[in-house]
Amino acid sequence: MPIDPAHDRPLFVIEGLTNLFNVMFFESLLEQELNRAKRYGHHLSVLVAEIDELHELEAAYGYSETNRLVREVGEAIASAIRDPDTIAATNRVTALGTQRFLVLLPHTSEEGAYRAAEKIRSLVSSTVVHFNDGGAVVTVSCGVATVGADKLSDANLVSRATQALIESRAHGSNHIQVDTAG
Repeated sequence: MPIDPAHDRPLFVIEGLTNLFNVMFFESLLEQELNRAKRYGHHLSVLVAEIDELHELEAAYGYSETNRLVREVGEAIASAIRDPDTIAATNRVTALGTQRFLVLLPHTSEEGAYRAAEKIRSLVSSTVVHFNDGGAVVTVSCGVATVGADKLSDANLVSRATQALIESRAHGSNHIQVDTAG
């Protein structure tokens, strides 16, 4: 179990709602992967995904039903990624404002990260989520950011992927945007 060096106590790594890794653990893995990418000269990508219209779904179906939805989407995303990739979930009550999923993609170029985002987007949108009064198709929007071996000093991957997500949302639901600033 990882230890929090500042407090010399176990670092809990699981987000409670989804049973996926939490953001703090994700950030520690990101730092390790940045160091590894720098050492071996490979790409590193981060993908940020958000459930489209989650607030509207919550208003229509209630908090407990949307919690179940969040878990199901997290499971779908986890099933769509490779073994070396890592998924984490934000807590629904965060500064980010809604539930987001973070995916760390080691050894993955921008093109590969886009393909991973497309696989996630397609899988989620093809899944019917059943609610108490029927089913609904749920979609996600994604933002992707990548660094290559020549730009590994840029450790703002999560911020860049989040900004790309915000830009994707400006194009509507069920969209992917790749960060072009990197």
